Amino acid sequence: MKIAVVSPHRGDAAFALDLTVAAWLEQGHAIEVMSCFTRSEFAPYSDVRSVHANDRVSFVTAVRKREEEAWRKRFGAAKLAITDLNVKDAPIRLHCSPEEVFGRPADVSEKVLSKVRRALEGSKAGAVVLPLGLSGHVDHVSARDAALSVLALADLPTAFYEELPDAAAAGAEGAIEGAVHALSLSLQCELQPVYATEPRQTNDAIVEAVQSKRRAAWCYDSQIDEAVTTQIAEFCQRYQGRERLWVNAAWLRGGMLMHE
Repeated sequence: MKIAVVSPHRGDAAFALDLTVAAWLEQGHAIEVMSCFTRSEFAPYSDVRSVHANDRVSFVTAVRKREEEAWRKRFGAAKLAITDLNVKDAPIRLHCSPEEVFGRPADVSEKVLSKVRRALEGSKAGAVVLPLGLSGHVDHVSARDAALSVLALADLPTAFYEELPDAAAAGAEGAIEGAVHALSLSLQCELQPVYATEPRQTNDAIVEAVQSKRRAAWCYDSQIDEAVTTQIAEFCQRYQGRERLWVNAAWLRGGMLMHE
């Protein structure tokens, strides 16, 4: 099966779905990650401050592209494709500060919508995976809502992932429940939790999953520090070394890619 994963920024899919992507590739599925808002100045742990202001978007965009390629290469010759939608991220696109990107209404402008639509139509995917939009980051909500507006959800298996590090923050379980409830009402379909793999049965296997998540997160070291990397890596422990998805009725009807 072809699975399309919508990633608001470079790194979002890797942080949330590294173990799941590995499992799907091992099962023989083809995966296309669509990175939406990839033109950015956000790389706080890079040398961006030494770059002239006029060159910072080009510099950061190139740095983060190399990071995503490093993550893709972790899977060797597997069928993992990365598509760059090349849209400006919120601080550039909406002329706001990085602190003002949360809680804003979705920006489903014609440019954003058309790029997401063309990417999804071109992918010819049999299933689509979207962010929940936990933090209320306008880019996450916009990517999700743009995709939802062009998908025939009654027939297309669709899943939502828990973004990291947002899902690992204190009190985030309530945010997850709230996002799932709101989406269930909006889609008129009760979303159900599933996993791509069976639970890991030993402590050593769970430790191995944590280490894999850590290596994936460190591919994006211009964006995150050690503390955030640890949050991302250790989050899978609560799911016995797995990552949780919330899926629609079409996903359940197909009985696809899921374990209790």
